[in-house]
Amino acid sequence: MVEITALQKYAIELAIIVILIIGIAQFRSPAGARRGNFTAAVALGLAIVFVLVTNDVHDWWIIAPAFVVGAAIGWLVAVRVNMIQIPALVALQHGMGGVAALLVSYVELTRTSAELTPIGTVSGYVGLIVGSATFAGSMIAAGKLANRLKQQPTVYKRHNTILLLIIAAGVALTVGAVLTGGLAQQVLLLGLVVLSLALGVVFAIRIGGADMPVLISFLNATAGLAAAFVGVVIESTLLIAAGATVASSGSILTWVMCVGMNRSLLNVLIGQKKTKGGPGGAKPAAASGQESPDQPASQPAADDPRSRALAALDGAGSVIVVPGYGMAQAHAAGEV
Repeated sequence: MVEITALQKYAIELAIIVILIIGIAQFRSPAGARRGNFTAAVALGLAIVFVLVTNDVHDWWIIAPAFVVGAAIGWLVAVRVNMIQIPALVALQHGMGGVAALLVSYVELTRTSAELTPIGTVSGYVGLIVGSATFAGSMIAAGKLANRLKQQPTVYKRHNTILLLIIAAGVALTVGAVLTGGLAQQVLLLGLVVLSLALGVVFAIRIGGADMPVLISFLNATAGLAAAFVGVVIESTLLIAAGATVASSGSILTWVMCVGMNRSLLNVLIGQKKTKGGPGGAKPAAASGQESPDQPASQPAADDPRSRALAALDGAGSVIVVPGYGMAQAHAAGEV
């Protein structure tokens, strides 16, 4: 273990976070995004090395093969995925962040040598719940984006009631796990993981394919949030800062996407398809097909721009799709 002073430790961690933020800041343009990805990857690589060399790590015979296997899997997946499949891959990556958070939280909450503070205990349970729900929701999002699941919203009977019952049961299991220990606590925690996974599935399944970009950025934020809470559990300021950075950037991206799609975040998350009011106070329905309470989606007003668009499409003999700049730069025009 490398011995450094507290001031040196915080200075190095601050430098790593600054590099990460510089990388994220470059995502605003296609040219900068490539550099930004590389910069952020360097920051995360430095963070991993820093954690390993400043802690008393002995089991290199486990860590080294894990690095090799993980890097090999990541490389193989990356080279086989085309640009059209990138959204599904991003959703999958958010899920991996969620499952990492739930595993670390579970270990820290159950190992007998742990003496967590009250804040650490609460953070552990939050990390476990949010990480599990993020993982399950990300798998649903990835399945829909990869056309493995139907992209139309799946709404169960009394959907909101089911969500509330899952949350109530999760609270009960959390209280029980806090008040117990040993094998009973482990069983209750496993039950809480199962409920949290169900929460993620039920939450994400009713969001349609048209709203997947918002869901993905939202899950990006929750994955960062889970990581930040895990950082509290293991008392790592570096992980707290990195997780909070991802959570904040994901939240901003979610808001920007909602504005760009003329949708409110609440309507996306609760499965409503009505958009926010358009020009002149009109409230057009979203492209998902669900009718607006104010006006059926199939019968827009005569002066609605959608009327002219529908009339033009109805009378068209052929339709030409022109890929945008991003698709052209990604050499995905053929796929489009």
